[in-house]
Amino acid sequence: MAQSFRQSMAWLHTWAGLIPAWIVCVIFLFGTSAYFEREISAWMRPEVHSAPVSAKALDAAGRVLAARGVGAESWTVTIPGKRGGDALLASWLMPGQSWRDRHEVRFDPATGRELQVRDTEGGYFLYRFHFDLHAMPVSWARMIVSMAALAMLVAIISGIVTHKKIFADFFMLRFNKGP
Repeated sequence: MAQSFRQSMAWLHTWAGLIPAWIVCVIFLFGTSAYFEREISAWMRPEVHSAPVSAKALDAAGRVLAARGVGAESWTVTIPGKRGGDALLASWLMPGQSWRDRHEVRFDPATGRELQVRDTEGGYFLYRFHFDLHAMPVSWARMIVSMAALAMLVAIISGIVTHKKIFADFFMLRFNKGP
């Protein structure tokens, strides 16, 4: 009876750990890389230079919003962070538009010159992928991430049962012994 319980725990430990481990490995890899989100974005968009925002750039953003954003529901000016990776961003939302369909214009923060920035998500892709898996609906992706984390918890608990002498064996010095 005890042997069949241990075998079933070993089976559970193997499969509850093997399949979700690949998902969790990718999540951890992308999550760790996402720490450098701004730096990766700056590397992927070399046309955006990191500089303090000048009054000239803010005036240029204001002029564009006044000219192109007439009748807009809202205007937004986003100042780039200290770590770089983004330009000065002026955006506006016309009535009836969703947030994803907003109009955006990027400016060089030092000169106020309008920039044509490459269409890439940069490091933001890594950040979103590590908990949203990016290419699927958010609710499904978060459910998969949660289930993988729960399966890894089951693998840890079943591993304690399966490897009952793990702590004693881990710290024991055994020369010329097999596993």
